[in-house]
Amino acid sequence: MRPACAAVTGWAWRTPLGASIDEVLPLLFAGERAATPRHRFPLDTYPCSLVAPIRGEPREGRHRRFVRHLGLFAMEAGAEAFACAGHRRDELAGSISRESSGERLGLFTAVGGLRADWDELAPALASQQPDGALAWDRGFRLLHPFWMLRYLSNNVHALLAAELGARGEGVCFGGANAGAQALVAACRALEVRAVDVALVVAYDSLIEAETLVELGARGELVRLDRPSLAPPYSLLACGFVPGEAAGALVLERKEGAGNRALALLSAFDATDGQDGEPLAATIARAAEAVAQGDSIVDGAARGIAALDQAEREALARVLGADAVLLATAAAMGRVGAAAAVIQAIALGNILRFGALPPVAGFSDLFNKIELNQNTTEMHRPANVCAPLRPLERSEPTRARSAVGVSTGAPGAVGAVRVEAL
Repeated sequence: MRPACAAVTGWAWRTPLGASIDEVLPLLFAGERAATPRHRFPLDTYPCSLVAPIRGEPREGRHRRFVRHLGLFAMEAGAEAFACAGHRRDELAGSISRESSGERLGLFTAVGGLRADWDELAPALASQQPDGALAWDRGFRLLHPFWMLRYLSNNVHALLAAELGARGEGVCFGGANAGAQALVAACRALEVRAVDVALVVAYDSLIEAETLVELGARGELVRLDRPSLAPPYSLLACGFVPGEAAGALVLERKEGAGNRALALLSAFDATDGQDGEPLAATIARAAEAVAQGDSIVDGAARGIAALDQAEREALARVLGADAVLLATAAAMGRVGAAAAVIQAIALGNILRFGALPPVAGFSDLFNKIELNQNTTEMHRPANVCAPLRPLERSEPTRARSAVGVSTGAPGAVGAVRVEAL
C-alpha cells in the first residue's frame, strides 16, 4: 500500500527539551539530553533512575477537572498548531452537512493508552483486602463520584474539538504507534476530501508508574548499575530513557495549502504480530514505503545494542550505507505513541534550518568501540550491509528531505517522510 501524503501548514509541541521550536532546536544541535533523575514522583523503587519529562507545567484552565497534565499539554499544542497554520476558530467550524459552505476541520488524536492516576487511586487502594470486604469503608469512599470520567481516552479529542469548533470527520487512536496511525488516517481523509483541514494531535508518556514497571520487567529501560548512560546505537547501549511528549500537526491538501505549506509529509504504519518490539524487516518495509532516495533517517533509537544493530543494517539496505543516522529520541527520550508526530516536527525544522543534530551522548569512547567493532567485521558476508553510522557531531546539510521511523510493542512501526519547503 502506498503511503498517505499531505502538506503541513502548522505545527507545535511540548517536549522534554522545551515547548517551542526555537527553544528546542539549539539544544538538539548541541547534543543535549533531557534525561534527569527528577520527576513528579520518586524513582527510587522503579527499575529506571533517569526519565525525560516535559518541562514546566500546563497552563491553568477550565479543563483540569477532566484532563490530566499530559492531555492539557496536548490541547495546548493542538490550539497552537491551529493558530500557527493561520486559522481562526470560526472559519474552520466543521459541518455535518457536506453541502454546507466553508471548510471542514477534522480532528485526529492519538494516545498510547489509559494510565492510572495513582495520586488519586493509591489512597483508595492502600487499605484494601484481597477478599474485597468492606471495600467502601477501606478507601473507595475517597474516590470522587465522577473519577472514571478522567480516564476516558477521548477526553482530549472531545474537549479540543469543542474548543476549535471541529465537527468534521475524525478518529481517536490508541496504541504504541497511534501517532503514525492518526497521521495516515488524516492524510487519507484529505485525499478523499472527507475533510479540508486535518489537525493531528498525539501525546503519550512512558513515565507513568505502571509503564515503568512493565518496561523494566521487559529489560528495555536504562539499567541502574551502569556508571554512564550509553546512547542509542552505541554497542554499550543497554536500555532507553523513557520520556513523554505532545505534538500537533495541521495538514491540508498540497494544492489548497499553497505558499502556507511548511513541509510535505508522507506517513505509513505497519505491524508484524510480534509480542515485543517489531522485526528489523518490518522497520525496513515501513521505511521503504515512504523513502524517495532520501539520505537522512531519524531512527527508532531503542537503546538495546542487538536491536539497534539490526535496525541499522535494515535501514542501510533501504537507504544505502552512506545515509546519515540521527536519533532525536536520544535527546528527548522515547515518547511512545507521540513519536511519529514529534519526529515529523523535528525533521521539518531541522531541514528548514539546514543543519543536522548529533546523536546525543555519543563520545570518543563510543566512537572507538564502534571503530574496533567495524575492524573485526571487515570480512562481512557480501549479502549483509554495513550498518549506518550514527552522526557524531552536528553538521550542515543541503538535504531537503528525511525519513523517520518509530517502533513500539506489540510489533508496531511508524514511518514518516518530511520534505521541507
